[in-house]
Amino acid sequence: MQRKIIIALLLSGYILTASPQTSPNTQSPATTPSRGPAATTPGPTQGYQQEVPQYEPPFSAPVITVIVFAVMAGIIGIILLSYYLLVNIKRRASVKPSQPSRI
Repeated sequence: MQRKIIIALLLSGYILTASPQTSPNTQSPATTPSRGPAATTPGPTQGYQQEVPQYEPPFSAPVITVIVFAVMAGIIGIILLSYYLLVNIKRRASVKPSQPSRI
């Protein structure tokens, strides 16, 4: 019974953390064709375009990778520790104390 509960908990965690699939009809912004300027002469609004500042993450890619793996190891460790504790509790509950010997 406990094995079924643990498997159900692990599967529910996988289902909740799985990313949804995108439908094949939707296009990402990178695949949409962009059109050039309609006029070849510079218009009054072309000189006033501002670039959007890009977000710079505070950590480099290797540091982010280490953080992700550390979080994954912590979660897996907690799951394995709880399984180990449940098995030990079940084992101790099923062992009956022996009768003291009479001398």
